[in-house]
Amino acid sequence: MTEWFDQPVVPVGYGLLIEEVAASFGVGAELLTAAGLSSTAFADPQGRLTPLQAGHLLLHGMHLTREPGLGYEIGLRSSLTSHGIMGFGLLTSATLRDAIELGVEYSGVRLPMLTLGLVLDGDQAAVDVRETRPLGEVRPCMFDLFLTGLARMTPALTGRPQGDVELWFEDAEPDHFARYRDRLPPARFGTGVHQVRFPVERLDERLDTANAVAARLAQEELSGERDRIGLTDDVVARVQALLGTRGAGFGLEAVAAAMHVSTRTLKRRLHATGTTFHDLSTEARRAEALRLLRGSTMGVEDIARLLGYADPSNFVRAFKRWTGLTPGVYRRSEQAPDEGTARP
Repeated sequence: MTEWFDQPVVPVGYGLLIEEVAASFGVGAELLTAAGLSSTAFADPQGRLTPLQAGHLLLHGMHLTREPGLGYEIGLRSSLTSHGIMGFGLLTSATLRDAIELGVEYSGVRLPMLTLGLVLDGDQAAVDVRETRPLGEVRPCMFDLFLTGLARMTPALTGRPQGDVELWFEDAEPDHFARYRDRLPPARFGTGVHQVRFPVERLDERLDTANAVAARLAQEELSGERDRIGLTDDVVARVQALLGTRGAGFGLEAVAAAMHVSTRTLKRRLHATGTTFHDLSTEARRAEALRLLRGSTMGVEDIARLLGYADPSNFVRAFKRWTGLTPGVYRRSEQAPDEGTARP
């Protein structure tokens, strides 16, 4: 764990964005000092911070600005250009679905502490965001800035206003959100998930800025970045990220194709890490089932189909093996109040 946090993988551009937002609150050089960074930490545009350094920067930014909504502020001031070649890749993708799948594949090249997935929920689609490592005290701020930033991207990508975008936050509404309500898309709290949601028909609309050649160049550059910062060997994390997108489903063939390897090679590489594709796929199904039962209104049969079960009864049996409960009992237990205290 410590070794992972000490790898320089976070682009300095994100550090600059935190510094600029903190400066708007009157915080100057003391931010870098408090975070243990030199005055030249952001001098190299190709430079990288470790997740630990980025976390300290965000944590001390919160403390020095005394602004609990700092994550919203950072997200509101971000743009596609904040993400460098990733932003260019998103902008040149053929459709919003393609842009999301690019983000799923290469999110580790930007913020490896988070992973993305595409979730379909009836007439709604959602970019689902999860942490890959415990984020500690900066966790709420990290999700605030990331979801807000994602929502800001949608008008730039689709050419439409944010009107049909909604933010879903896992925990209860914080007191300071009231000051940001008018500056953010509609938001729901206490959903059990972190998601940016929008109408499903938006997924396959062609983007005005689509360019196949430019998109391919961006993907090649992102792949090269992943090689240079040493993230390519984390085959388990890559499979887990791909299993989080409904585009890849839970099939070995689809995941192997997305990773540009044969199924035999993928199985061999996973075996070398002490796991199997079946184990990872089962865990992904279990996690997705729990998330959908907690955070959506989808029926059990629809969830079963989404998870790849042709017969819903097979899903019910699998769910009982995972939890000891049927899906219906689990959902009711999650919705029930805790001894007189309502859930958020």
